[in-house]
Amino acid sequence: MSHIIIKNHDTVEDLKVKLKDHPDEAYKTRVKAILLAMKGKKRFEIVEQLTVDAKSVTTWIARYNEGGTAALVSNKGGRPEGNPKWDNDIFKELAKEIDKGGYWSVPRMQEWLKKHHKKDIPEQTVWYRIDQLNYSYKGARPHPVQGSKERQEAFKKGALFNSWSR
Repeated sequence: MSHIIIKNHDTVEDLKVKLKDHPDEAYKTRVKAILLAMKGKKRFEIVEQLTVDAKSVTTWIARYNEGGTAALVSNKGGRPEGNPKWDNDIFKELAKEIDKGGYWSVPRMQEWLKKHHKKDIPEQTVWYRIDQLNYSYKGARPHPVQGSKERQEAFKKGALFNSWSR
């Protein structure tokens, strides 16, 4: 097994300071792996000591060699600009429309928001906000066939669910 090559982006002391000051535990684990490699530890020893996957250690070393400790920072994901802040009043106005009656699907709510407020709000956000206003989702349910007692009885027993057609 060959020796791990680590580029000289930081001194051991620099890395120890970064370990103390950083709030992200995943980042600290990655820096510890680099420190251990700098001290001459072999990959399997780093894996054993930190109880991490060998492939992760390989990836962290490659990232560190490429971009230093900045390349070891966790990617928090999500939108780079952050989550948009939606005015709660537009959802209250939507709720008033819903109260007038009719069938309101989430896509219909999105259309209404776009038409009346020029806002393109994600489906999950609309769903969440309407739920926060104590509205509940009612899914479509199958209806017994009217006029046929035989089919109604079969429906009650579940025999016609998704099996009959006109």
